[in-house]
Amino acid sequence: MPITTVILDYGYVLCLPPREEGFVALQKQSGIEPELFRTVYLRHREAYDRGEFDGPDYWQRIGHDAGITYSLEQAKKLVLQDRQLWLQINPVMLRWVEVLRRCGFKTAILSNMSRDFCAHLRQTAPWLNLFTHLCLSGELKLGKPDPAIYHSCLAGLGVPADQTLFVDDLPANIAAARSLGMNGVVFQSIPQLRQDLEPFGLAASLDEAVDHSGPATS
Repeated sequence: MPITTVILDYGYVLCLPPREEGFVALQKQSGIEPELFRTVYLRHREAYDRGEFDGPDYWQRIGHDAGITYSLEQAKKLVLQDRQLWLQINPVMLRWVEVLRRCGFKTAILSNMSRDFCAHLRQTAPWLNLFTHLCLSGELKLGKPDPAIYHSCLAGLGVPADQTLFVDDLPANIAAARSLGMNGVVFQSIPQLRQDLEPFGLAASLDEAVDHSGPATS
């Protein structure tokens, strides 16, 4: 079956990796020791991304684990600072979505992200209109690699699994997609992605995005 639909993860695929200095600034704002910070930052992240609690509650849990109590105002500031780490869009990937849509492909975002972040993007990112469908964990209270979120994405798109190509930075998420009959590529870099797109006949569309000299949709 030819590919009719390209599904992209957000973090580390559509979004550039957070800058190290941003994490350092967040750690300092949190008041948590550097050697502990990343551990407690990630401990509740999957549940946060599934929409089990909001941003201030997430930071209260982090603080509890680190022996720190945040006021509601402090927690809200940490939510905002954390959000800024994940807002740098990869312009080549966004241009690729533009090319795909112009060529008649359906596109979707299938991503684990908190309710807070989902709401922020829907309010501030007009480029979301490039996508046929958005499948976001915080809104669905489901997260990758749970098969249920992949089924939800396919149903929302109205396409069979074997006509889709999913691009995600985590091998476990790609393995889950492939187990359902979807095609998948683990994203590491633009050159690697281009090579992996060759068997699907999509390399030329990415070349066009790379060669595009104008700004991506913002």
